[in-house]
Parts: sequence; structure tokens; C-alpha cells
Amino acid sequence: MRHFTRIILALLAVVLIAGCASKTPLRRKQSEALRNLGEAYLNQGNATAAIKELLEAESLYEKDYLLQDDLGKAYAAKNRYETAIRHFQRAIDLQPDYAPAKNNMGSVLLLMKRWDAAINILNGVTDNILYATPHYPLYNLGWAYYNKTMYARAMAYYKEALEIEPSFALPMRGMGLCLMAQGRLADAIAWFEKGIRTAPHFQELQFELAGAYLRAGAYTKSQSAFKKTIAINDNTPLAARAKREMEALAM
Repeated sequence: MRHFTRIILALLAVVLIAGCASKTPLRRKQSEALRNLGEAYLNQGNATAAIKELLEAESLYEKDYLLQDDLGKAYAAKNRYETAIRHFQRAIDLQPDYAPAKNNMGSVLLLMKRWDAAINILNGVTDNILYATPHYPLYNLGWAYYNKTMYARAMAYYKEALEIEPSFALPMRGMGLCLMAQGRLADAIAWFEKGIRTAPHFQELQFELAGAYLRAGAYTKSQSAFKKTIAINDNTPLAARAKREMEALAM
């Protein structure tokens, strides 16, 4: 009888294992469908709805590095940076050579002003020759070094990013900011102007160009650039600052 009982228990174990194995592909497909829905919400700018779908996807299958990266991006959009970093790290643990998760993690560390930690993770991205958009982590490295007041190092990364993507306005702004910090106004203005020609609706860059004109004593150009800053979007803190600067110029 005991022998028969052991046989029955063994058979039940086999059935349970087979049942779980058969459910795994289905759960992965269901999870992928929910992940795709979450990504659609992310692309629409609805991070709250995205998190709901992505968490449900995670409950079905958590070992999806793309899903973990998406969760990181969604939480970053909600300014929940520590949670975002945990998900990016999970994505990297699952797929160590997945460069986008490393760049995303570096971007969040920059938002947290953790410059050295950002540099550490971003260096691993720029070393990945298979990464399709290396100009992004190169720009991010430039931004980290700019904030560490290491301007020559920052400019080297900005220039490298521009060699890969000549129409990338962010490193043009970065070059201008580095040059401004060094008191090289004419060179800074030239880079800001180049950036504006590339991205005329880049409000931060337009504001910085106006400030550079002001410091250079080019008051008419400064006023015009402040007006353009406001015209891009008059309902932002930057537009309010531009209005105050214009009022000061008129006094």
C-alpha cells in the first residue's frame, strides 16, 4: 500500500510540474500583451496608467528585462527615482548587455544629482559598440562632468556626441553652458545660436541665448530672445522668468 501511495504522489508531482510548465508560455504571452499596452500609455505620456498595466504584467512574469526597463521609465516619469533605479537595475541583472536600461538609469541618477554614480553606469554604455544611439549617453556624460565643473571633459563628450549626431541640440546647449561658465561669451553665443537654428522651439536654449546676449551687452538681441522664449510657451516658469527679465530691461 505504501508503495502504491508513493507512486501516486510521484505521478501527482509530475502532473503539477507539467501543468506549471505549460502555463509559463501562456503567462509570458499575457505579460507581453500587458507590457505592450503599458508602453502605449507611456508613449502617450500617461505614466499612471502605464504603471498599472506594467505591474499586472510583472505579476504574471517578472523576468522580462524589457518590462523592468519600462517600469523604470514609468516611475521616473512620476519622479519616483529610487523605485525607477531598482527596476533599471533589475533589467540590467536580467540582461547585462542591455544598454538602454543603463542609459536610462544614468539619466535618472543625473536627475538626482548623483554625478559620480551616473558617470560610472554611463561609461558602461559608451563602451558598448552595439548600442545604436551612443550620442545619448555621451551627452549625459557631458552633463555630469559639466555639473562637476569639469568643463574641458564635458566639452569633449559633447563634441563626440555631435560627431555622431550633428543635429543634436542638447550638446550644442551644453557647449554654450561650458563656455559661459568659462567667461567665453562670444563662443557661447555662437553655440547657442547654432542650437536654436537646429531646434527653434527649445525654450531653455532660447532663454540661455537671451541671457548670454544680456551679459554681452546686446540688449536689443536679448529682449528679442526673451520674447521668443515666451512665445514658445507662455505658461512655464521659464516664460515667467523671461517676462521679469524683459521688465527689468525696459526700466
